[in-house]
Amino acid sequence: MIDLSFLDPPIEVAASGPRLETILARLRANGMRAYPASDPIDFDATEPLLIDMESLPEGLRDRDIKLSEGAERRPLVLLTSNTQIADGVDALIVSRDSDLDMLRARLTSLVRRQARTAEFRIRLETAETFGASDIEPTPERRPEVLYLGDGGVGFFSLRAALKGHDISVTAALTLRTAADYLKSGRFSAVLADLTPSGGDAANHVDWSRAEGLLSGTPLFVLTQPGADLSEAHLNALMVSTDLVEQSGDAEALAGRISRAITNHAACAPVLPTQLQATPSVDPHTGLFHRDFIKSHLDRQISLSSDRGEPLCVLTIKLDEEFISLLPEFARVTRACVRDTDCIAHFGSGTVIVSAPLTPYRGAVRLAERLMTALARKSDFEGLRLSWRVVEKRSYHTAGTLLAEGLSGPYTREYAA
Repeated sequence: MIDLSFLDPPIEVAASGPRLETILARLRANGMRAYPASDPIDFDATEPLLIDMESLPEGLRDRDIKLSEGAERRPLVLLTSNTQIADGVDALIVSRDSDLDMLRARLTSLVRRQARTAEFRIRLETAETFGASDIEPTPERRPEVLYLGDGGVGFFSLRAALKGHDISVTAALTLRTAADYLKSGRFSAVLADLTPSGGDAANHVDWSRAEGLLSGTPLFVLTQPGADLSEAHLNALMVSTDLVEQSGDAEALAGRISRAITNHAACAPVLPTQLQATPSVDPHTGLFHRDFIKSHLDRQISLSSDRGEPLCVLTIKLDEEFISLLPEFARVTRACVRDTDCIAHFGSGTVIVSAPLTPYRGAVRLAERLMTALARKSDFEGLRLSWRVVEKRSYHTAGTLLAEGLSGPYTREYAA
């Protein structure tokens, strides 16, 4: 049989003695390409790094954690039973060796979260170049959570505890029902219950479709420490925004869920509605202006290259006779993309979407999701669109990447 382990995601392991070999073996058995960390540890690398706090000398332990606080782009995992050790550090805590089995899925979630935070930072930098020095925050509203699970006894105690945090909860049994609820725009987050008390609902969800159906709503997954996760559960972790462990009573759990939602909202990227009065927004569509996307794409390319992450540009063109539908088209498009996707009107009915941490196939799925959404709108009967996806390569600049997206050839779609 051909060995395809070189295709597994890499991870460096900082450990010593028998612990090193034990951890390497466990990670490799669960689909990760694990290898010993360099000495000294390079925090400027982009591969995930696991530090085993048990088998590191005390001096190295303190020095490494201190260094990691300044390392934004390296996903960090700490294997330790002391969950307080990473206070102030954006790291995953793995408290038991057995939990290494689900590390691959959890790392995917961490990388997505870090990419979102980085996009917020550079979008704020771009906005400041257009005179937006004091951006008004999005008005706060009472958060509502959509609970995805069977809703057993644990659900009712959790719902009561969340009510004490001024968070209301609505239950949905299926992903399709959840998607229907989300159309109202009321919900701040989706909570998928993967614990035994959540029943078997999560095992019957097609998580490969979750990102499209949830339309950018953050997905938090509730897990039980030490529990064996099914393949469906691991798939849920891979598309999640973050993981919340079920430990302690319902009140403690509600507090963790509340903090997770609050922290996620606090690092939301700047949106066009927050910059409406600046030259960065096209008043006709409410999307970013072409000058904004040109400037911002420079920063996205630099960040993508530094972190070794994919970046795609989706170009969508409306035929000239349908330009009058552009404002409504912009509204539907905004509802289909994630808040980390930067969407702009480039002029003459051309819309540009830059999608960080998204490879070619992911951007194609984004385009197809948009076409499906438009096909369901009677207002767009007969609308003709052309679209093209270009993935960033090492030789691209913002100018050449946009030019390649604008030059075609295009995929022709009819939303009828």
